[in-house]
Amino acid sequence: MMREAPQLELELLRKQQAKARADEVFGGLSPVEKAAYDRRRDRIVELEHDLSELSEEPQRNLEFSWKNR
Repeated sequence: MMREAPQLELELLRKQQAKARADEVFGGLSPVEKAAYDRRRDRIVELEHDLSELSEEPQRNLEFSWKNR
């Protein structure tokens, strides 16, 4: 459940980035649009990192429990 909100945000950001790239091809991006694109890119990287850590956490806990038996 905790992962759903970041995953939904990530999906939305990726869709927005795809639209911005399409807009850039057909007309370019204004400085404001480019800044928004860059902020979304940074947020995507942050979310991917966070989700990666969350997905590795159960594995680390499993390894820890096996080592301490």
